[in-house]
Amino acid sequence: LLGQRMRGPAVATIVLAIIVIAILGMRYADQDMPGRVDRVLDALIGARLRRDQPITRVLITLGNPAPATILVAAVASAAAAARRWSGVLLAIVGTATAVIVTELILKPLIGRFRAGELSFPSGHTTAVAAVAIAAAILISGAQWPRSIALRMLAAGAAITVAVGVAISLGAQHVHYLTDTVGGYCVAVAMVLGVALGLDYWGATHRDGDGGLAG
Repeated sequence: LLGQRMRGPAVATIVLAIIVIAILGMRYADQDMPGRVDRVLDALIGARLRRDQPITRVLITLGNPAPATILVAAVASAAAAARRWSGVLLAIVGTATAVIVTELILKPLIGRFRAGELSFPSGHTTAVAAVAIAAAILISGAQWPRSIALRMLAAGAAITVAVGVAISLGAQHVHYLTDTVGGYCVAVAMVLGVALGLDYWGATHRDGDGGLAG
């Protein structure tokens, strides 16, 4: 899933994501109002995106349970078609772990509210970003298309969609922007962590038929 040269940067990225979550979590714990960063980012987005734009509503729906499940199934199915069984697990386990950490651990622990609902980290952002990161990892290491540039473009497109969801949540006033940053960081940390774990497991349990190493 992750090449040998990518594992060090992946660990560093996980650590950085955890630090960001911790800083934002401590800063906004037990609050129900925007911080200074939220107000600045909201103003920037509000100047460029109207709240009633259809694209923002469409992007937000991608983080709902049913569409998110369909996205996971699509990525897992593509990995299965390519016989990349570790990719199937990455899409399913990586996304599920990220969502569970967000919804069952961090939201109750941090206790930030918006409109009476726990809001940090953003569950919608976590779900879509986790699927996008898993897809980007799988696309980057795929055998097709042959062109590295096309694979990087496709991987970047997946990440960009997840960023669009995060921005849309802010534009629609569903989440503070720092909520979405936190959700993205949870997705990064969990999916990269699962990828590293699967790579380690595959390396130690690989057998003659390729095991999970695909």
